[in-house]
Amino acid sequence: MKSGNNEEKIVRSFYHPEIEFEVKNELYLELSQTVSTDEDRRATEPLFEKICTKIAVDEKLHRRTKIIRMVKYIGTRAAILVAGMLIYVLAIQPNLKKEVAEFKFIAPGKSITQTILPDGSSIFLNANSELTYKLDPSNKLREVFLKGEGWFKVAKMPHTPFIVHTSKYSVAVHGTTFNVKAYPGSKNVVTTLQEGSIEIIPNEGVNIKPVMLTPGEQFSYNTVSAKSTLLRVDSEVASVWKESEIRFENKKFSELLSILESRYNVQFIVKDSSLLNYHYDGSIRNENIIQVLNLIKETLPIKYQLVNNNIILIEKQ
Repeated sequence: MKSGNNEEKIVRSFYHPEIEFEVKNELYLELSQTVSTDEDRRATEPLFEKICTKIAVDEKLHRRTKIIRMVKYIGTRAAILVAGMLIYVLAIQPNLKKEVAEFKFIAPGKSITQTILPDGSSIFLNANSELTYKLDPSNKLREVFLKGEGWFKVAKMPHTPFIVHTSKYSVAVHGTTFNVKAYPGSKNVVTTLQEGSIEIIPNEGVNIKPVMLTPGEQFSYNTVSAKSTLLRVDSEVASVWKESEIRFENKKFSELLSILESRYNVQFIVKDSSLLNYHYDGSIRNENIIQVLNLIKETLPIKYQLVNNNIILIEKQ
């Protein structure tokens, strides 16, 4: 994409969704040849703030909700360029009144969306997930509200804590990488820490003791029994859903099913426990869960049955 056409194409993509993928792909290819620095990120953070504030002012969204669908599967540098184009489109003025606004980032069904917050924090949202971000210049906290599943890489700002709110507890973050799974109606609310440190803080009326997590720990709260567990796990499994490709080498079938549960938000019921000791080699790219199970059937002696939308029964063939 030639630089002279950047603004025009991005603006047109707002009104013509059918060319969105083409624009994103061209942006990615162009940006992959550039270099991003910490200085670039620091320079763009206030611009993101101005973008959000400008939208709120122009569309009278004070104390209302604005739905924003951000760049899908494109890195920080692409988001920075798109932000620059948005500044061009919205005609940001240097002296904007600070306003409170609320923004929603949505990952529709069968979609994974990446969002870059104004502070530089990166968030992936799994399918059917929603993240609400409050833009309040007077607030000394960075707060987001999650419905669904999200992977977070939070920018370190020691004097401005980052809080992820779910329906049952909140996660206080200290500059780190972690995954939170909190779908409405789900039996378990699960947080898995990969790097750094986080603190689980119960919501009012929820009987949980505050607990600090270290890397490799997973905290789970059962909404039915009102009991919580803290386990050591392979933390990378929790966020495999956001990867474009997963490779398996001599992977135990039990471990493979755990990965598939995370990636596709399903639950497996295995009738014959001897199946769990089988091993599997292969890879997953953009296949859906049915395609993946059909591939596994070619190697392992299994058959499957869909019990409902997210429960799958596995039996020996």
